[in-house]
Amino acid sequence: MRRSLVLAGGALVAATAAFAQPVTLSLFGGGDFQPGSYSVSGGANRCIISPESLMHVGLEAADGKSCVHTIVEDTTERATVAYSCRGLGSGRTTIVKDNRNHFTIDAQGIRGREPFAVRQEFKRVGDC
Repeated sequence: MRRSLVLAGGALVAATAAFAQPVTLSLFGGGDFQPGSYSVSGGANRCIISPESLMHVGLEAADGKSCVHTIVEDTTERATVAYSCRGLGSGRTTIVKDNRNHFTIDAQGIRGREPFAVRQEFKRVGDC
């Protein structure tokens, strides 16, 4: 976190600038996520290195660095995250952990000016 001084109405005011922080969810705590190649329902295999990339299904161009996240729900079996990514869109994603190698994702939001809704299963099939 960075603090800066701002001149407001002739007086110096301390302002805090928050930088995008990686979102850490209890859902992925304890080593319950394994990076690797995941078979995606309705598509080809994808290399998933970071569990955070599962939050942006439907808005894959989002890297998370330009996104603001709000954690709505966070348990060891289920998480819901709302997000807004500058210049890309916004959405809400629910991730359910069926086991450490299988996740079900429900996501909906706006990509550019178009709505999207996605339901996919991710099953780990090996290494990338």
